[in-house]
Amino acid sequence: MKSHLSEEIRIANPRFHHSTRDGLYAPIAFMFVTEHMRDDIVAERQMLLSSLPPALQERQLRLFARYDPAVSAAAFKRLLQVYAPSGCATS
Repeated sequence: MKSHLSEEIRIANPRFHHSTRDGLYAPIAFMFVTEHMRDDIVAERQMLLSSLPPALQERQLRLFARYDPAVSAAAFKRLLQVYAPSGCATS
């Protein structure tokens, strides 16, 4: 009987990253990121990172460092605050 423990687990279609030829995932740099979307991106990154062998995890972290979803989420929130009608809260 075949053991499946040594098989590589890969996400078929990540929502916020493109798979590259070398088996890593390149982040998609979104301009507008809500707080909920930021949380989903971070969760997907954790799942992708845990699915990679330890030898590739450092390279993957460097790819993730190219785009910080928290920065995009903060910028989007500031943009909403600039254009929000007076009296409306944007939290």
